[in-house]
Amino acid sequence: VVRAHADVLGDLGKIDDAAKELRGALNGPRDRETLVALAEIYEKGKRFSEAGQAVDDAEKLSTSDEEKANVFFMRGALMERQKKFDASEESFRKVLAIDPENAPALNYLGYMLADRNIRLDEAYKLIQKAVDLEPDSGAYLDSLGWVYFRQGKLNEAEGSLVRAVDLTGQDPTVHEHLGEVYYKLGKTKEAIAQWTASMKAY
Repeated sequence: VVRAHADVLGDLGKIDDAAKELRGALNGPRDRETLVALAEIYEKGKRFSEAGQAVDDAEKLSTSDEEKANVFFMRGALMERQKKFDASEESFRKVLAIDPENAPALNYLGYMLADRNIRLDEAYKLIQKAVDLEPDSGAYLDSLGWVYFRQGKLNEAEGSLVRAVDLTGQDPTVHEHLGEVYYKLGKTKEAIAQWTASMKAY
């Protein structure tokens, strides 16, 4: 109940109030879960230093591989949001060392590389593995389409992104990516339609 109420406060932008409620719930039997929730609230408010501290504190209470992987994933995402890409990659590598078939981590790391237009062969392998694990994930197919785009494989990118649009509905990023592909293919009318859909979804 406390976490749910804190989430509502966080959505309303009342980060300090949400954090106060969660901190009041600490020192109980579910401290680790409360610290994870606290990190999420601080990240929502772009209070990255405080979010990082909460993640560090949650890591100290993480005992199982699953709990550790979860914390490493959170830290990877947190570092990526701050454009600390080396630290982010290190954290996602820790997730994959524990669980080599962690599809969200494979996708996140692969997309991060593709979006920065670096190590594209590795990015492709990471994302393709995520797609193999979850072939109906629109988010992973979007990542696959984007790495194809970065590699200059426009027809493959189009196929992957068209399917991603079907699976994700009105995701603005997927529409934006498909628009980029159509533009490169010389399909200007289709590109404009996708960019318009992206703007409406935003």
